[in-house]
Amino acid sequence: MSQFGALARFLFMTLWAWRSLPRAGRRVVRRIFINQVWFTAIQAIPLIAMLAGILSFLVISQAARELGRIGATELIGTLMVVVIVRELGPLLTALAIVGRSGTAIAAELATNRVMGEIDALEGMGIDPIHYLVLPRFLAAIVSVFGLLIVFDLAAVLAGLAGAVISGMTSARYLSVVLATLTVSDVGLTIAKGLVFGIVIGIVPSFHGLRSGTAATEVPIAAAHAVIVSIVAIFVLSAVFVMVG
Repeated sequence: MSQFGALARFLFMTLWAWRSLPRAGRRVVRRIFINQVWFTAIQAIPLIAMLAGILSFLVISQAARELGRIGATELIGTLMVVVIVRELGPLLTALAIVGRSGTAIAAELATNRVMGEIDALEGMGIDPIHYLVLPRFLAAIVSVFGLLIVFDLAAVLAGLAGAVISGMTSARYLSVVLATLTVSDVGLTIAKGLVFGIVIGIVPSFHGLRSGTAATEVPIAAAHAVIVSIVAIFVLSAVFVMVG
């Protein structure tokens, strides 16, 4: 519980950091933010699109074949929207970003701690949260949200290919998917993207800054960040299921 409280305080400090950020430092934060979005989101687009495409193609192609035999192809819309877009999409996207970028954030900040750069910033009166945590936090939220859109688009298109190959017309596929998709589904997906983005932006930064000064602390911080992030994402996903 003490670590949870410390993590909650760290989140509050990060949220407050934007208001207390000196005007002169916003250009630095903006540059780091853009670099983080490039690494976390833009460079990860092929990976997310591939994961979404393979998952959707396999699921929809099999479902279209089996459901077509009993005349229940309208259930494909439910399968696509509920299972893939609303549940697996945010979950797999968040897990992929944790493994790819969460590890990098924790290792980078832990390395800064080991090299004495964090202490140097604090010695000069510079808050590390302003220039190290805040841009990565904001970039994680933006990146998860953007990659969720990529995942959903790739999943729908790959599902279309799988349905057509299995003998279903494209018009029928699109009609059942669009008929199933609701505003609440879109809102829930957006909410998951924001919450998972907050987790990915905060947890690795928290463990990275809290690492010790020995070189062996770097992989330990990265491992702890990934484990805690994955557990948090699964727990929050279960919470969304219960309240949704």
